[in-house]
Amino acid sequence: MGLMQQNELLCHIFDIWWFAIVRIIYHVLPKNLRVKRLKNIKSFLFVLSFILILSPGVHAREIVKVAILPFQINSPEDLNYLKNGILDILSSRIAVEGRVIVLENDVVNQAITQFPRDPLTERGVKSIGNQLGVDFIIYGSLTKIGDSLSVDARLFDLKEDKFVTPFFASFKGMDGVIPEMGQFASRVNARIMDREHPQPTSPPLTAIAPPSDLKSTFIMAKGEREFWNSQSLPIEIKGVDIGDVDGDGKNETVVIGTRSIDIYTYSDDRLLLKKGLQGRRADNYLSLDVADINGNGIAEIFVSNVVNDSLESFVIEFQGGEFTRIVTDEGYFFRVIHTTKEGKILIGQKMGLDGILYGSVCKLVWKDNRLMESRKISLPEKSIVCGFNLIDVDKEGEEEIVLIDNNDCLKVFSNNGELLWRSIDIYGGTKDFLVLYPPGLEERDEGLEERFYLQNRVLFWNQKKGSEVIIVKNISATGKLFARVRSYRESEVYSLVWDGLGLSENWRTKKIHGYTADFQIKDIDNDRRDELVVGIIDTSTGSIFGKKKSFVLAYEML
Repeated sequence: MGLMQQNELLCHIFDIWWFAIVRIIYHVLPKNLRVKRLKNIKSFLFVLSFILILSPGVHAREIVKVAILPFQINSPEDLNYLKNGILDILSSRIAVEGRVIVLENDVVNQAITQFPRDPLTERGVKSIGNQLGVDFIIYGSLTKIGDSLSVDARLFDLKEDKFVTPFFASFKGMDGVIPEMGQFASRVNARIMDREHPQPTSPPLTAIAPPSDLKSTFIMAKGEREFWNSQSLPIEIKGVDIGDVDGDGKNETVVIGTRSIDIYTYSDDRLLLKKGLQGRRADNYLSLDVADINGNGIAEIFVSNVVNDSLESFVIEFQGGEFTRIVTDEGYFFRVIHTTKEGKILIGQKMGLDGILYGSVCKLVWKDNRLMESRKISLPEKSIVCGFNLIDVDKEGEEEIVLIDNNDCLKVFSNNGELLWRSIDIYGGTKDFLVLYPPGLEERDEGLEERFYLQNRVLFWNQKKGSEVIIVKNISATGKLFARVRSYRESEVYSLVWDGLGLSENWRTKKIHGYTADFQIKDIDNDRRDELVVGIIDTSTGSIFGKKKSFVLAYEML
């Protein structure tokens, strides 16, 4: 285990123990003894966690067990020999001596006799996996119509309780079966062995360099896009957006930290600080948007700010040579979305007494020098203001609702709420959250809160070939092992397009070595061409002490 992984695991173990201890102390000790005892226990837990991480027994390699269900054959021909051949190919290529065991076919067949022969549901696959005591289970189907064949296969991760590594391939003739199943086996191995295994469907974008490596201007060559990245910024980015915020006819780059707003200009391949605005100690900035909503030609800066358990959001505009708050202590969580029909609109949602967003998401407009609700946005139940957009993905004239749900699953709904498609892969993922405390507390001690995690943006990029949905995937360092704490070391940005049945991959970046805090598609360098602009928190440093640094990355959108 590398230094960075050790540090991350140490933080997680410490956080979980600390959370449990605080709850016990709160209920057992009187108020005047809590602080002193917690300080002593905190030091002890940190040392104990460190010892545990470095203990050889902690990292003992476990053998992974995999079950492969017989593939369903859809064909008028008798292709049982092909079913057996697929099992043999997968078994031989997935098994790794001393690390991965594939269960014998007879054992698997005995288990599945207890389930209906109809197509298996996710619950059925999970039940079979639990009965067999495996870590992963593979199942799929092969369809043959004439000379055309297609393979649809899936891997179910019992530990993470979800499908991973989806695979679909179509080809002509029987000769394609072995190479395609070999490719699927390689992807399964990559997932199980926790190795990188790129799966591009189109030429990938270039790899991301560390923040110290400054690249030249944006170019497109041989199917790969070079990129530009800023110098290291001395904050942990919470949001990034771009617009003409001072009325000089050129775009500025605005970046927020937990309680800071920095406004930069792009010059000579660097971001030059133009203005820094510092918030109050109690502030907690969660989102940033830049857009000219009042129509005066100068883009406003919208910041969603939580103080304790209430929203005190605000709007800044450049007036009289100064950046001035024109709206203060607003009870909305702000978000600006770029929709297919209306273009950029400001939406908002209020917060309840329990600290969680509630009620309808509304379009907000500027009227009589204040923000007012214009109309409600019709969304599926439990949707919030974060993590959705209104996009005509199928180019049929009506906007669909594209959103990332609380389980990081991407979904597409019709405008009347009908679910049209959902992803198998997960997307999104942020470290931003709202805090919910148990009811009836007289005071709010550290560690007693529950966390409601927010979602990343869903962006829209209009091309002649169709509407591209641009989303980010932050890749978890620990999966869902620690539900309360999230950690991300790497990320990717995806372009998805509607293929008639669902959203499919159009392109993606290679792995970004860092956590994507926010991203936009706007003109950062004032060349009248939009770039994919990504705010990254650098995770390449191995230290768990002190604040991390950030940088801004940009690709040319061609």
